[in-house]
Amino acid sequence: MLYETSVELLYIFSTAFLYPDIVALLLLFAWSLALLGSLINEYTSRHRALSELEEISLQAADLRRAGRAKEAAEALSSYICPHQLSLALEQIGRSIETGLFDLKFEKILQDIELSMARALEPLRIGVKAGPILGLMGTLIPMGPALIGLSQGDIKSLADNLVIAFATTVIGLVVGGICYAVMVIRSRWYRQDLSDLEYAVELLRGRKDEAA
Repeated sequence: MLYETSVELLYIFSTAFLYPDIVALLLLFAWSLALLGSLINEYTSRHRALSELEEISLQAADLRRAGRAKEAAEALSSYICPHQLSLALEQIGRSIETGLFDLKFEKILQDIELSMARALEPLRIGVKAGPILGLMGTLIPMGPALIGLSQGDIKSLADNLVIAFATTVIGLVVGGICYAVMVIRSRWYRQDLSDLEYAVELLRGRKDEAA
């Protein structure tokens, strides 16, 4: 009696997760498609010109050395670049204006690196959550499918197997999209961080030469 009750409770609880699982998968799938669209949009709008960044950084360094901090900050802000890099250059410009660049540049670099890592966290979750929800959507209907098979209910068996295979496919697609976007954006962010570190070195180098 206890065994039968326990099995029945397990069956009820497990099947109760099916519809929330399907809804979560559909929401994740829609989110992953939006991610793909945003990636394409970001790719078409990304602007990277290392020679231009180098020229602007050297110009800002010369202005800083000449005591024209506001103009140095404006020069850094004039560089057209991805949002994270643009934000960092603005912060560096403000630190130059306040005379705290030498104290704050390392903190600015660390904060931008953490900000980039935070931007990638939802993608890492999506890489894992998609296949996990897909697997849940596969296993949960198998119970009703086996019951239908034992009772000769072919329609119930077929319906549950369709749900099982569909959720597997959607979960894998979600995981694949999230992984691809994460890899591409990770490379972009590493490049942006490398460019930012180079700009900081140029700013510091000119100041060190003056010293």
